[in-house]
Amino acid sequence: MRRILLLACLALPAYAQQAQRPLPEEVEFARLAPELQSMLAHLPPAEALRQVQFARQNLIALGQPNPSREQMRKTVQAVISPPYGVGSQSAGETSLPPLSPLVAPPPPVLGR
Repeated sequence: MRRILLLACLALPAYAQQAQRPLPEEVEFARLAPELQSMLAHLPPAEALRQVQFARQNLIALGQPNPSREQMRKTVQAVISPPYGVGSQSAGETSLPPLSPLVAPPPPVLGR
C-alpha cells in the first residue's frame, strides 16, 4: 500500500508539469504580432490562426505575397469584422489578364 501511495505522490508532479505545457496553437498565437494578438484575443487560438491564414490567402490572391504589418493588420480586421455592405478588391490592372472582371479597362485614347 505504501508503494502505491509513494508512486502516486511521485507521479502527480510529473503529470501536473505535462498539463501546463502550451498547445501548439497557443505557441503559434504567441508568435503573432502584438497588434494581431490583441485583435484576435477574444477567439480561441486555433480559430485565431485560421483567421490569420485566411487573411494571408486573401493577400496572396490580391498580389501581396509579402504584406507589410499594416496591410496584414487591416486584412485581419476586415476578416474578423467585415465592413457593412459588400466590399470588393482586385489586383487591378497590374495583372495580365485582370483577375477580376470588375476591373475597368483603360480609357480609350482620344483623337489627336
